[in-house]
Amino acid sequence: MFYNYKFIKLRVDQKRLSLGRLALAYLLLGWMLIVSYTSQAQIESMYNLYRFNPQIITPSHAGSTESSEVVFINRQQWIGIEGAPKTVAATANIKWGEKKGLGVVTMVDQAGPVKTTSFGADFAYHVSLNEKWKMSGGIRGGFSNLSLNWSSIRLVNPNDALFSQDMSTGLKFNTGWGLRFSKGDGLFVSFSQPRVFKYDFGNASGAYKDVDYFYTMMGTKVKLGNNINLYPSTLFRIAADVPLSWDINLNAQIKEKMDVGLSYRHKDSYGLRLGMQASKKIYLGYVYELPISNISKISTQTHEIALRFSFFKKEVVAPADDAPAK
Repeated sequence: MFYNYKFIKLRVDQKRLSLGRLALAYLLLGWMLIVSYTSQAQIESMYNLYRFNPQIITPSHAGSTESSEVVFINRQQWIGIEGAPKTVAATANIKWGEKKGLGVVTMVDQAGPVKTTSFGADFAYHVSLNEKWKMSGGIRGGFSNLSLNWSSIRLVNPNDALFSQDMSTGLKFNTGWGLRFSKGDGLFVSFSQPRVFKYDFGNASGAYKDVDYFYTMMGTKVKLGNNINLYPSTLFRIAADVPLSWDINLNAQIKEKMDVGLSYRHKDSYGLRLGMQASKKIYLGYVYELPISNISKISTQTHEIALRFSFFKKEVVAPADDAPAK
């Protein structure tokens, strides 16, 4: 996950530190602010393939697909910039009977000296509201750790005590929730908060302030003949004291074998998505993003790849309307 670097303030003792050391401290702070502002206060992990694998942001997805699934995602952001964000995640979505589902979400996220490691377990229940609409509700519980690895930074003076001590929140319990309402024709809307509790470093937090995000995702399915389906969708990320972040996406599925899509993240990037159903059980996805924010002057590309394995296919009461490629 990403955190609000806008509120990170290095705690330094001006009476004991030289002007040069202060300059170094604020130079590092400036780098954090650049990373933050150029991505519109990017705090949580920024995925493009969230509709392909919505379990990343909502536990209500667990058990809602036609078959159980395991998905791996690797995102390399802003290629060419040292310390740029890198994220590796794995999820498991397992059916449990006709109306229940279990899930697992693991993630390691690195952005410069900031590293987050998290693990969560999901439970979801799916019910029919009427002949057309279904509701899915899910909860998440798990543990995560946020650390600042100052000692990994290459310094002119490697003995500088200011950056010799790493900081960690320790392994902390966290929880999350999600709701999704779906219609048989592919229309859906979901609300979620994958992380409820905030991170802090105790007495060492200083002016650091974490925020938790709410997500709202909407989408539908449009049939164009027998061979092409369109899947438009949008996602909103909402948090206090942070600019609203939103995406729009349009994905075309051709003969249920090939996916081609476009995406736009407000004031941040354009994206091109390609996907292929390699076999009945294996799906490959890829996204290329072109930054349009100030970071484009330094890096011109972001890559995201995904691999999904499907197994134990069964008939299900509440099929997933927010996973277009099967």
